[in-house]
Amino acid sequence: MKMKNKTGERIFNLGEKGFTLIEIMTGSAIAILLLALVSGIIKSQGNTFSRQLSLNQMETNGRAAVDFLSRSIQNAGYNISRGSRFLAASDHYISTVFDENDDGVIQNDEIITLSVSNVAKQYTETFTISPHFDFDDDGQVDSIETQDYEVGLALLGPPFDIYQFIPSKTNSNIVKNAVVRNIDNLVIRYFDKNNSPLPEEAGLDANGLAIPPYTLSKAELSQIRKIEFEIIARSSDEDPNEKFVDSGTYLLGSIAAQSGSASYSDRYHRRIFKAVSSPRNLVTAPFGKIILSANPNPINCPKNETVVTANLVSLEGDQVSDELEVKFNASGGEISPKMAWLSRGETTTALSYDWTSSILTTTVSASTQIEFEGKKIAIYNAIPVTFDGQFLDDFDAGLKPGWIEHPKSSPGSSRWIVEGGKYKTRETGDSESINGCEYLKNYEVLVNIQKSTNHAEGDYFGLIVRSPSDLNNATSGYYMVRVVCFSCEGTNSSNHRYRLELVDKQGPYDSVLTSVDLEPSEFSFLAGEDYTLKAIVTDDVLIGKFWKSSELEPSDDPADTPKPADPPEPARNGRTIEISNSSYSQGKIGLASNTSKNTFDNLVVKPLS
Repeated sequence: MKMKNKTGERIFNLGEKGFTLIEIMTGSAIAILLLALVSGIIKSQGNTFSRQLSLNQMETNGRAAVDFLSRSIQNAGYNISRGSRFLAASDHYISTVFDENDDGVIQNDEIITLSVSNVAKQYTETFTISPHFDFDDDGQVDSIETQDYEVGLALLGPPFDIYQFIPSKTNSNIVKNAVVRNIDNLVIRYFDKNNSPLPEEAGLDANGLAIPPYTLSKAELSQIRKIEFEIIARSSDEDPNEKFVDSGTYLLGSIAAQSGSASYSDRYHRRIFKAVSSPRNLVTAPFGKIILSANPNPINCPKNETVVTANLVSLEGDQVSDELEVKFNASGGEISPKMAWLSRGETTTALSYDWTSSILTTTVSASTQIEFEGKKIAIYNAIPVTFDGQFLDDFDAGLKPGWIEHPKSSPGSSRWIVEGGKYKTRETGDSESINGCEYLKNYEVLVNIQKSTNHAEGDYFGLIVRSPSDLNNATSGYYMVRVVCFSCEGTNSSNHRYRLELVDKQGPYDSVLTSVDLEPSEFSFLAGEDYTLKAIVTDDVLIGKFWKSSELEPSDDPADTPKPADPPEPARNGRTIEISNSSYSQGKIGLASNTSKNTFDNLVVKPLS
C-alpha cells in the first residue's frame, strides 16, 4: 500500500513483505553448511577405494617380509662345503648362505644378506661379510675363493626398505636390491640351543629378551638355534581421513628408535608381523625334527594350490637320508600325495582348494618315524596354510601373473597394453583379457574406468565374471557386466546415452539378461573422470553397478537407484541392475572392450563370505 505525506510525495509502507539481510545471511550459512557436509561424505566415499588399496599393499609387504626372512633362515647352511652358515647378524640385519638351486655349489646370489636401509646413498653404518662361493664358475668352491665385502646401510629413520645385498664376482662391490618396501621397523632376536638369548653380553628386558642394539660375534653365530623377528609394516600413503591418527612407540633401542623419535603420531597405518624360525640344519630336538613350509602361503587368486615341503633333520642338524615314508594330512582342501618318501631328507606334497568358501585356513601336518636308540620315534609337525582369494592389480608395474589375452590376437602382437599405469586395448575390435581366478565361485570385482575422448555408437567396456579357461570354446559362456554407448552422435557428450547391461556371453552371441538406460539427466559420463564398474556374483544372483568414483556407491537394490538427495545424505546417481541366472557356477574374472578410448585401473577382486 502506498500513501502520501504532507507535501504530497508518495512513500512506501514499511509493512510490505520481503527478505531481511539477516534472513538472507542465515539461509546462505545453512546452505554452505549442507554443501560442506555433502562434500565431506562424497570425499569419504571416494577415498575408500584408495585406502583399501593402501592397506592391502601394507599387508602384502608385511607378509612378503615374513616369507623372505623365514625362508632365508630355514635354509641357512644348506649344502655348503666351506665357510659358516651365518656370516653376520644383528638386531636389524642378517647374512646367511645356502644352496638355493641345490646344484651342490654356492654362487654369489646364494649369499643372502638382508637388512633395512633407506634409499639414500649416505651410509650411517657398515658391516663386513666374508663369504665363500664359486668365483671362477668351475663348479666348485676352493679354499681361496673368498674375500671381504663391506655392506653399507643408510639408517636415516623410518620408513625403510628391506634390501638384499649380493656380492660381486669380479670385485668387492655389493649390489643392493629392494625386496620389500615401507617397513617402519625390524627387530631380529637370536637364541642358542638352551633357548637363551644371544648375544650373551646384551642386556635383557622384563621378558628376558635381548635389548637392541646388538651384534653377534663370530663365535656366537655358530650358536644360533632359533631366530625370532618382528616387523612393523607401514602404509605407503596417509589415511585420507584427516582426523585419523595412528600413535605408538618403537621398541627402545631398535633401529627405528635409534635414528629419530622413539614414538610416532601421524595418519599412516601400521601393522606388526611376528614369526619364529629355526634353520633346518640346527635343531634342538633330542632325536631330530621335521620342518614344514608352504610356498606360497597365503594363497591368493589366481592360485589355488601350494607346495608343502617336509624336511627331516637329525640330532646334529644333518638331513636324514634314510628311506622314510612321510604321511601328510590336511584339515581342509585336497592334499596329494598323502604318503611320500624322503629324498635327501626332503619330500613334498601339494595342497589344493576349490574355493567353495572364500577364506579358509587349513592345518597341514606331516609325520614319520625314525630309529632312536633302538626305538621307533614318531616325528610330527603342523603348520597353518591360508587360502585368501583377494586379488589386486593397479597396473602400475605392468600386469600381475595370470592375465591372458583372447587368443584371436595375431601371433607376436598384443591387443592390450599397459600405458601410464593403466590397462587398455591397443586397437578397435572385440577383445578380452582374463585373469586365472577360475576357482572362485562367489566374489565381487570392481575396476576404475576413464574415457579419454567421446565414444562412438556401439563402443563398450565391461567386467567378465565366471569365464571358462578357454575363450575359444563357443559352448562355454560367461557373464559380463558392461556399459554400452547406444546413442553417441555429435560432439556434445552431454547428449550421449549409455546403457548398463548384464550379459550372458556365448561365443559370438550376446544374450542381454537385463539392462537399464543411464539417462543424461541422472548420470553424466565425462572424459578424464574416474568411474567405477562393479560386478557381484553370489550363487545364482548377478549384480552390476556403475557410478562416478567420487560419489556414493549405489545400493545393491536396483529399486533404490538412482536415489535423490535426502539431506544430509547426498544423491546416489549411479545405477544397479540384478538378475538370477545359474548357467555358470565359477570361473575367471576379466576385462573386455572394443575400443581404445577407455582405460582400466585399480582392479580389485574380493571373495564373498
